[in-house]
Amino acid sequence: MKRPLLATIILLTGVCCAPAQDLQQYLHIRRSYGIVESVGVPALETLVGTRVFEVQGVVKGTMRTGNKLSLLLERTDGQTQAINAAYVPDWAIGTDVPARLIIKAKRSESNGEIDASLIAIAKEEDIQPVEAKLVATQAKTSIARHKKSVASRSKYGDLSKFAANGKAPQRSWVLPSDEATPQFAAFIQNHNKKLSGIEATRMAQGILGFSKLYGVDAMLIVAMVICESDFNPNEVSHAGAMGLGQLMPETVQDYGITNPFDSIQNLYGTVREIRTHIDKYRGETGDAYQSLVLGLAAYNAGEGAVRRHGGVPPYRETQKYVKKVINLYAKLRGYR
Repeated sequence: MKRPLLATIILLTGVCCAPAQDLQQYLHIRRSYGIVESVGVPALETLVGTRVFEVQGVVKGTMRTGNKLSLLLERTDGQTQAINAAYVPDWAIGTDVPARLIIKAKRSESNGEIDASLIAIAKEEDIQPVEAKLVATQAKTSIARHKKSVASRSKYGDLSKFAANGKAPQRSWVLPSDEATPQFAAFIQNHNKKLSGIEATRMAQGILGFSKLYGVDAMLIVAMVICESDFNPNEVSHAGAMGLGQLMPETVQDYGITNPFDSIQNLYGTVREIRTHIDKYRGETGDAYQSLVLGLAAYNAGEGAVRRHGGVPPYRETQKYVKKVINLYAKLRGYR
């Protein structure tokens, strides 16, 4: 039986805020927002600006205040985050329910309240096998495109050579983390041949894990780390920046990092810091590219410098850094 036209319009446009009633509707909504991967609850907790994303978390129950219904999502501090909901399915009313939630959230400043609304919800146990198939399909499509580009010797050059010598990952962002990790590790070790296989793998796991958790493209983090330290975990700058992502002492302190020269801790700080900057400028500019440019400028020179100069500061180092990271990021992603 054909779906009524009005129901289809509501589903596609999001006029009705009630979440999907079945998995197929949930997946349809997911595709309509261009979501390809979920993020962890920390991405919601650190949000500044407005964003729609799929959050992987645990539902702790519901709460009703007057006519207002809220779904309670477990936070990393053990408390709960209220998510406004027009409707919550029966299975999500209980406590400790693993779920995927498509949420529209906004916050004007880092210390403000998060205003979050539920768009759709699905059981984690239902979406995982479907997601695994989607990832496998994406991987096959990517490999086919890769072979085609190699055969035609596109403007990007012979990509098969990159695959052989580790100069660029082979579109690993469409693979599950456990499959992408070896490719990222080989790429990392190529940049710093002094690294052991174990340490290169730890770095790969840190990049992929924290990127997923905070909703950042892993390739952006790779580009940043290459420009910051070229994967030398012991790098120290003349200004006192430390480790893979060249974290400043105040950043280390802000995020409770005890050892900035430990790859995992440093990557945690790196990903959180760039996520915070990008969200801030996305909220101010409403433009994805400008938020990336200003976010990188703030990462290098500080938010104060960006504010004082009304954009990327006229510092030679900062301007060179922003351009270098963006060009490398584009190259890693296959845009040029």
